[in-house]
Amino acid sequence: MFANTNIDFLSKSHIFFCISVLVIAVSMWGLISKKDQAYGIDFAGGQVQEYRFQEPVSTETVRHALKQIGFDDALIQRFEQFPNNVIIRTSADSYEQVSAKFKEDFRDNPFEVLRIEKVGPVVGKALRKAALLAMVLAMAGILLYFGFRFKHFDFAAAAVVALLHDVFIALGLLVMFGRQIDLLVITALLTIAGYSVNDTIVIYDRVRENLLKMGKAPLAQVINLSLNQTLSRTILTTSATLLVVIAIYLKGGEVLNTFALCLIIGFFAGTYSTMFIVSPLVLAWQKKK
Repeated sequence: MFANTNIDFLSKSHIFFCISVLVIAVSMWGLISKKDQAYGIDFAGGQVQEYRFQEPVSTETVRHALKQIGFDDALIQRFEQFPNNVIIRTSADSYEQVSAKFKEDFRDNPFEVLRIEKVGPVVGKALRKAALLAMVLAMAGILLYFGFRFKHFDFAAAAVVALLHDVFIALGLLVMFGRQIDLLVITALLTIAGYSVNDTIVIYDRVRENLLKMGKAPLAQVINLSLNQTLSRTILTTSATLLVVIAIYLKGGEVLNTFALCLIIGFFAGTYSTMFIVSPLVLAWQKKK
């Protein structure tokens, strides 16, 4: 199906740049507007309780019950895929009061406790710093790897820009969808970075091979040819990977749901950036030189 394509990927690069800037801006606005609510128990500290009711209960009913026992600032989270589940995050230990209140208010709607997690604020801050350090070290390692392998700083810098692009989009959209950032999300972001790098390396290798074969051909022509030659591989790899991740999202349970959603967003963003962001950046910087 994609054996002999002749798509001019670089001709509309300015449009794709604008789209990416707009999506990243919206994603970052969503992340900033959420502030501390964007962080899960791993980073913010406090206690998380998850309940599964026999029949769905509304968020307003749960909030009214929590206000009656003094937890006005509690965060309540619901997922459309699991309408019977309610996740409650409070800054203090509240399990005994909350469970007692639920037993009193929902006598005709039995519930079970799925999980109770507690992380102190000091531990949460330490985990946040460790997660940020992990991302920074990953980016630095990738920059060095590309610099040594391809002998061009432009290639390395474009790859890192694409990684930041994928991470920011995945992080921002995830928060805008009502999910929280926890250690599993950081794991997903590092997975996205590795996936995006793998795609970029394949295209860079093909560009390097074609540069040797085509001699003094314009760089734009070489890059377009390389993107078309690797298009089939890119689409097949992305499709096969997404089948697995979508299966995890649908059937993996509550714990892996946010992790899988982050991967789905990141894999789409990674494939897009590999084809429409990385190569145009390299070409733009080469032209500037």
